[in-house]
Amino acid sequence: MNSIPKRLRKEPLIEAIWQVQFESPNAGDALPGLLYAKLRQQHSNLQLHRLPTAEIPSAVAQFDPNLRFAAKVRLEAADAPFLWQVGDRVVTLNCRKPYVGWAQFKAAICDLAETIERSGLVPQPLRHSLRYIDLLTLDAPPNLSALQISLQMGNHAIQNRPLQVRVELLEDECMHVIQIATPAQVQLPEGIMEGSVVDLETLMVTPLTSWEEARDQLEDLHDRSKRLFFEHLLTPDAIQALDPEY
Repeated sequence: MNSIPKRLRKEPLIEAIWQVQFESPNAGDALPGLLYAKLRQQHSNLQLHRLPTAEIPSAVAQFDPNLRFAAKVRLEAADAPFLWQVGDRVVTLNCRKPYVGWAQFKAAICDLAETIERSGLVPQPLRHSLRYIDLLTLDAPPNLSALQISLQMGNHAIQNRPLQVRVELLEDECMHVIQIATPAQVQLPEGIMEGSVVDLETLMVTPLTSWEEARDQLEDLHDRSKRLFFEHLLTPDAIQALDPEY
């Protein structure tokens, strides 16, 4: 079993996302203004953008599983490592590359959760998750060599073929949703990069009962996600190639 490093000096992480879902009438209409007023005090260059999904009527989105928890508004500032997204039933905090580290990301999540809770607009969240999206560029894609995964269809090995796969793994009361795509192109600040995308989302399967419970679960979600990534997804050679710090 692989040892878990504190961090990777050659960080493949391109985005970290905390998402919370809820069912609270009209919260999605009021939350963007509330968050804008609060964040504007810290970021004078804060901008609010309506996303294309904002043009879809709520009555339509409610019955479409692909749109029900879609964000409609994005708030971002040039001097902030985060961006905030709000929909009728969802709020996300996105940490863009470079990753600020778990301590700062967790503090920002707790601050956002407290802001939503104090607003009274969302008395109780339904579920929340941590999601980490990595771009592996150790081998020219399509290639799964950096991952502890072996796929075969009949006599056809799929290790070096274009691939998109989604897997759900249950770990006690926790669910991991892993999506892998190779080859994949990603737009980053330094330009377009190609590699293999590993998208890992971790959540508890039981519904939340309070905002306090959501905050209390953050460390466990983070630890479980990190263990799966280093112990069961990356190969030992890939970890070494990414220059781990223990």
